[in-house]
Amino acid sequence: MSKTQSWLQFTKERFEPTSHIVMIVVFIAAHILVAKSTHAIFFGLTDSLLLLVGVTAFYFKLRLYDEVKDYELDVIINKHRPLPRGLLTHKDMYRGMLVCILIELATFSIHGLQSSISIILAIIYSLIMYKEFFIADKIRPYLTTYALVHTIVTTLLSFAIFSFLTKLSILEIVTTPAYLSFALANWMLFNIFEFGRKTFATSEERKNVDTYSSLFGRIGAVTLVASQAIIAHYLALNLTGANQSILFWSFGTLLILLMLLSLLYVFKDTVKAAKNYRAFSSVYIIVFYLILIGAHLIKN
Repeated sequence: MSKTQSWLQFTKERFEPTSHIVMIVVFIAAHILVAKSTHAIFFGLTDSLLLLVGVTAFYFKLRLYDEVKDYELDVIINKHRPLPRGLLTHKDMYRGMLVCILIELATFSIHGLQSSISIILAIIYSLIMYKEFFIADKIRPYLTTYALVHTIVTTLLSFAIFSFLTKLSILEIVTTPAYLSFALANWMLFNIFEFGRKTFATSEERKNVDTYSSLFGRIGAVTLVASQAIIAHYLALNLTGANQSILFWSFGTLLILLMLLSLLYVFKDTVKAAKNYRAFSSVYIIVFYLILIGAHLIKN
């Protein structure tokens, strides 16, 4: 198998193109509409393609980080994954990371100094995150803390996207309530994905593999996810430029669906109920952004 074929196979297995591209597109679209309702934006078709490429590279790079960080555990419990089975090597991962970083710098720098500074800050944090803040042994045992300090990189990426769209400095972005609220909401949404995907039925739990359900029980795990959803919804409801009635009722319906699936998972404790809960947690981000996009478009 050629190196190109190996990378394509890796992408198929570990960065499934369709679902990731859909998520990234609605993620970017939501940023555009939030920015447009707050400031004049500098944006055209070429810019949208550049942003799509840059953001995709950023998320793909995070996937490569995880492959390397999880390697020692994967060779024990996930031998089928690309890196443990030798589809690609560690050197390939490092080259891939470098290429992604160069793409991020190239795409964001086109929109000027402020956009460049913002993406550089996001990249620097991601690299520190990749090194597990140089305290891997101390932080890895704390699954929730570990997740929270990693998913916040999405907030920094949000700042960079807003800087790309508006040409404002990161200080101006952070001090703009709409941008700060939305960036923090993104952090909560990716926490939902992270917490939800590591929540299982009792029969699915594996020895020596920590999950939120094994650490906190099923009730604790769903409470953790629900807390992130409530905060995300509250932050999004503070955004201007969207139809508030649509936001309120649509977000309310989305939250109710999450609660119903949470209850089924808690009380049934079956593999099917757990899988449905994980699946909904995974698509929650996309549905959330689609609601936000719709609420902006209808009002405008």
